Amino acid sequence: MLTEKKTCRDELLIAIQKLIDSKGKNEFSIKEVIIFMNSLGTKFKKGTIENHVRYRCCANATKRYHASNYDDLLKLRKGFYSLIIR
Repeated sequence: MLTEKKTCRDELLIAIQKLIDSKGKNEFSIKEVIIFMNSLGTKFKKGTIENHVRYRCCANATKRYHASNYDDLLKLRKGFYSLIIR
């Protein structure tokens, strides 16, 4: 359960890593991430999670209006992303 005080980005990256590990494939949809984060007890709303995946944490997002942006994810095709492994 995600009970420690974390940012949406923190929870998102933890959830994505767990999701990837369970699937055995570094590819996921936004819907999968939202369902997975909800199952872990996230406090963040669907729109916040979508915004982080599509824009704030996506290295190849077309427009990034937020003050803080991160290159954590890579958009593969419409609706599907992968985690940039460092």
